[in-house]
Amino acid sequence: MTPKIHDVLFYCAGNTCRSPCAEYLAKELKNKKFKEELKEINFDSAGLFHYYETPRPGTIKFLESKGIDISDFRAKKIDAELLEKQDLILGFEQKRHVDKIKRKFKSIKNLDKKVFLFLEFAGETEKLDIEDPFDLEQEEYKKTLEIIEDGVKKIIEKIININKSEENENEKD
Repeated sequence: MTPKIHDVLFYCAGNTCRSPCAEYLAKELKNKKFKEELKEINFDSAGLFHYYETPRPGTIKFLESKGIDISDFRAKKIDAELLEKQDLILGFEQKRHVDKIKRKFKSIKNLDKKVFLFLEFAGETEKLDIEDPFDLEQEEYKKTLEIIEDGVKKIIEKIININKSEENENEKD
């Protein structure tokens, strides 16, 4: 039995490209398409390091092209307190994110049961790492964020299904 998911954290290296993109795409889907299904879900993002306060211009441009305002975003660094309150923690690279966080915060109870590789959790089976688009040309940067957008949609559907199955299990009890 999978526990119900309420708090979801997307994380990457600096919390300025991939993770804020995923966070704001998820929030947009929550606000526009899945208000009822996601009403109890919180989406957040953070980085392993703290480089910049605001998202990179390519991320802002991509989200603005979708009608999403990210002007209130401020980057933050992962810490134990943030991780402890999450039900689902999604990183974009196996070695640099998932393995690293499991090593660095191994004292957190059940961390290994809630940290996953973003695309793997989305149901993908090939090319699971999403490399940092930080220095890529605009077209390649955009392609990377489109992969994230597709993954967010699949992850949200999975979260909805997990939470529905958990509700059905509780109704049987």
